[in-house]
Amino acid sequence: MNVGMYHVTNNTLSKTSASMTIDSLTVRGLKYDNALNKYVYVDSVLYNNAKSLSKINLPLQSFESTSVYEIVFNATVTTPNVLTNKDDIIIYKNKKDTFTVAHQNMDKYLSLECGSIKIHSVDTVLTTNNFIDSVRITKRQVNNINVENIKIYK
Repeated sequence: MNVGMYHVTNNTLSKTSASMTIDSLTVRGLKYDNALNKYVYVDSVLYNNAKSLSKINLPLQSFESTSVYEIVFNATVTTPNVLTNKDDIIIYKNKKDTFTVAHQNMDKYLSLECGSIKIHSVDTVLTTNNFIDSVRITKRQVNNINVENIKIYK
């Protein structure tokens, strides 16, 4: 699943969004542990303090209907200030959000030689909104075609 980062700028006449580069980003998978009654880390780190990213690729669970991630953002956001005619600079350090994607999993038959591939359909995306303001699903179908599926807005 491909996820893009965007920043929304409000001015007196309109709202605009533009691609946003995150200074550094760490992403880990989470899975609910019934015995502990809480989410625990899955054994891998998907992005470990990765620098200067505006897009990330996240794998979806093939045998579960929900995929959950912990995303830690370090970012500098520049916003025009119409009162001072200068830019406001806000620095975010270690802002942590939980990013939950509800999806359906389906097998798509390719051929006798290749077998099938797993494709997904994104139903809902939820977030804790510590750094992330909102999300938008742009393309629900997740397959082997490289397109942006979700937009994260700050």
